[in-house]
Amino acid sequence: MNANVAGVGALTLEQMQGQLAAAPDYRVADDAPARRFTALVERLWGGSLKPLMAAPGTGGRFSEAPLACPATASTGLLDLPPGARSEPWRNADAIENIVALDGGLDIAFGPALDHRVALGPFDMFSVPAGLLHQIVNRAPGAARAVICLSVPEGGTYDAVFDPALADTACVEARRRLGLRFEDGTGIDAEPGGIEKRVTRFDTLVPYKKDLNRTGGLPAEATESLSAGSVYPLIVPEGHVGRSRTAPMHGHQGLYISIAECSAGNDGPPPHAHSDTQESFFVLDGSFDMCTGFDNETVVPVKAGDLIAMPKLVMRTFRNTAGRPSRLLVIIQGPGRMQDTVSFSRRIGEDFERRFGRQTIEEYAKIRMTFDAEERLGA
Repeated sequence: MNANVAGVGALTLEQMQGQLAAAPDYRVADDAPARRFTALVERLWGGSLKPLMAAPGTGGRFSEAPLACPATASTGLLDLPPGARSEPWRNADAIENIVALDGGLDIAFGPALDHRVALGPFDMFSVPAGLLHQIVNRAPGAARAVICLSVPEGGTYDAVFDPALADTACVEARRRLGLRFEDGTGIDAEPGGIEKRVTRFDTLVPYKKDLNRTGGLPAEATESLSAGSVYPLIVPEGHVGRSRTAPMHGHQGLYISIAECSAGNDGPPPHAHSDTQESFFVLDGSFDMCTGFDNETVVPVKAGDLIAMPKLVMRTFRNTAGRPSRLLVIIQGPGRMQDTVSFSRRIGEDFERRFGRQTIEEYAKIRMTFDAEERLGA
């Protein structure tokens, strides 16, 4: 289709390309703090940081990212060479969700750094604010992680390091990277409690099974509205939507999951989010990302790419890799986001024939509706 013309609920090709940060350079500006102060970043975090998404005007290490997002979270990529280790730090206000892309990442934590979590591919450690931690790459090759920082309203993305490192950072670097150098060893670590903040990819439960178990919603019905398997990782406290059975809860305005598709037609039907931005980081394989009621605009993405879909845009994805492939899904919105997901009337009509009107009403309770045309003014 014409790059400058799109159907209702679709982005143009140019708009979709503007929402894409492609590996390996991600369009990171030379003056972005993480690049402007590369040597300091590598000294403190053990490797390079690439900002991917942040709200305009947001401070901290992922500021001035190529993609915009709500202020409730900011996201970046950490790349550690073999044997590298960060300096210990704690976050002043942010929960730090660390998703390993490769094996070999170890995270030491606690006031004495005497506790340890080892992360395999697609495992996540959600580090509470105030917890001292250090990342070490024990793999023979480079190790990478997607880091999504989540802040409460009025919180900062500041990172707190030992005062002995204060001479490494000039005033400008401190301001732009959100650095503090303060005494203190952070909050106490309770290993049993901290372990509950680790998700292991190979033990995750897709929400279609949990919705069936906890609410009696047919797994077949849920599967027809979602990717082959969607594994919730963390949702806001009080979340009542489709991922309410996630193993962890965090600040308002952020929901993280992993979507796994085994075949090309294993993605969800086109749908829109009413008040949230949905962003997709390709963990492995490749996908076509589509917008519009009938997939009018398509952009291919590969492992390492990130694409952000604004609210009130119909979207879906198709696995093009010929093997099971996965997406890290980051959903952000206002402090008390509803995250209503709406499908078209025609999807609803077919759904009602297959599963009955009562099932449609039950899905409305978890904010899955069939009124996208009304919501988008189509």
